[in-house]
Amino acid sequence: MHQARPAEGERLTESGTFHFACNDSLPCFTQCCRDVNIYLSPYDILRLRKALGGMDSAGFLARYTQNFLAKVTNIPVVQLLMDRQTLRCPFVTERGCSVYLDRPWACRMFPLDLAPGGEYTLIAGKERCKGLLEPGSASVGRWLEGQGVGRYAEMEKEYLAVVPERFKPGAAMNEGLGRVLFLAYDLDRFARLLDDPRFCSFYDVDDAMLARVETDGEELLRLAFRYIRAQMEELY
Repeated sequence: MHQARPAEGERLTESGTFHFACNDSLPCFTQCCRDVNIYLSPYDILRLRKALGGMDSAGFLARYTQNFLAKVTNIPVVQLLMDRQTLRCPFVTERGCSVYLDRPWACRMFPLDLAPGGEYTLIAGKERCKGLLEPGSASVGRWLEGQGVGRYAEMEKEYLAVVPERFKPGAAMNEGLGRVLFLAYDLDRFARLLDDPRFCSFYDVDDAMLARVETDGEELLRLAFRYIRAQMEELY
């Protein structure tokens, strides 16, 4: 007796199973990378810049994203731009993803998405994604582990923690604080603050930490999170 395949929109727990396998023989290969809304996290951008040979943050944001502060909340919104002619992701080729090892969190999740209550849901149907008809199957938890989602989820949790607990989702926030929060995306701009000895002294950034953040982007991002949190606590 064959187990029924989950349908699009059906809720799944981490122990729930689904069928999916993607390869270049499928007629829909790379179509999931076309005309889609992909919102990037600060860690997504850090990894993509690495994949592009260490591209600077301002250049990446200008070339590959549409970014703005949301109305009322002033939370930064950073969306990956699709190619204007083909509507395809700029990093996708006929042979697949050119930044696969550093692809964004949303791409690693596909064909899953987060759902309320710590559950997951399929965001594609079998008509669109033929990979859902393939025989390979796995539990949600095993799939996410294999896709390296855990590291992205950890960094996103640290990013969300920079906003004080008293700030309610959807509530208005000062535009200036929104711009401070955007430093997590424009990490090179934050790094320039470290050139000021007074800044380093005030935020207890010693020579050892300066040496680490110079070569470790994740450490630099975490330091930016610490600075942003301090600014939020002081100004919000």
